[in-house]
Amino acid sequence: MVKSFFYSFLITSFSFCLNNKADSTIMSGVRAFYNYDFDRSIEILDKSRIDFPNHPGVHFIWASSKYYVSQGLDPIDATYDTLATVLNEIQPIYNNLIDKHPNNFEYKLYLGSTLGMKARSSLGKKDWISVLVQSYRGFRIIEKVAEDKPNLIDAQLPIGIVGYYASISNALIRWLINIYGLDTSKKSALTKIENSALNSDWAWIEASGIISFIYLWIENVPEKALPFTTRLSNEFPNNFYFQILYLESLTQTLKIDKANTLIKKLNFDYENLSLRQKEWYKPYFDYQKALLSFHQKDYSQSMMLAHLAINDYAGELDIILGNLFLLIGKLNDISGDRNTAIKYYKLCRDLGNFSYASKQSREYLEKPFLLR
Repeated sequence: MVKSFFYSFLITSFSFCLNNKADSTIMSGVRAFYNYDFDRSIEILDKSRIDFPNHPGVHFIWASSKYYVSQGLDPIDATYDTLATVLNEIQPIYNNLIDKHPNNFEYKLYLGSTLGMKARSSLGKKDWISVLVQSYRGFRIIEKVAEDKPNLIDAQLPIGIVGYYASISNALIRWLINIYGLDTSKKSALTKIENSALNSDWAWIEASGIISFIYLWIENVPEKALPFTTRLSNEFPNNFYFQILYLESLTQTLKIDKANTLIKKLNFDYENLSLRQKEWYKPYFDYQKALLSFHQKDYSQSMMLAHLAINDYAGELDIILGNLFLLIGKLNDISGDRNTAIKYYKLCRDLGNFSYASKQSREYLEKPFLLR
């Protein structure tokens, strides 16, 4: 399942402004943690909570940054502990602010976002029903805010994500979501996410990452991902994950020279990552190298790198792992080893995620992959 799916609650909307100084200061903290300047980010946001305690977004942004930083430093289970701790700390703050200001929809939005983020650990365990139930509590609050403020572009992001999730889910999930009258049209959902990526003041970062992920690994339309990944790459050059998204979009759109140039840069950047980031992203990076070698018809190199990535795989979710299984299946079909190809197509299929790789694996189980 998509890593960023309920990240919609991560940076839902920061457009509710108390004053320009608060917004400018808090945004500098946001940009710092997206650009892997973690110490500076926490320093700025810790101070912002003291200086601007009534700012609608500051507590949620601080909690999100703590979680984001933990992802770059800690094992997966520890990141869930961090998330639970910070969300439990800020939820009473928002409840208190709403008690004092019952008509303030900004505070309600961030309370909804806080409740929605509590679904994150369930997402990592692929407990889809639990994800739906937990996130829905927060989503209903956000949806009400969006209804009251239809021109609030940032608030469209979580609505678009839940709608997209429903559109690709099984009949039970769609039925449960439809009970509440939510739009499960894929086209409508993608429009909302794209609009947030293109036009929102604050949510564009997370929205751009989400729409890139969808277009690259679920919808398989890399040409649509490229404009978003290009912007993320330019705005956050130190964010290795954003660079991986950009690299994939370059490779899949056959911009081979640019992809090779970016790989050389990332080989250097990789050495500056934390130990946890190296553990997490090395298999992702090796997959990208394997994919590029595949497109360059260096099949032995592609096979070696793909197996290396699988052996080292330490990512939280399995979208890249599925693509690795699919790639090895294709490579074995090319070499004429149909039995091994079938083995890897089944491994990809059996992951049970919503990726385009899973769909392709089922096709190639019926008919071998052939070079076009």
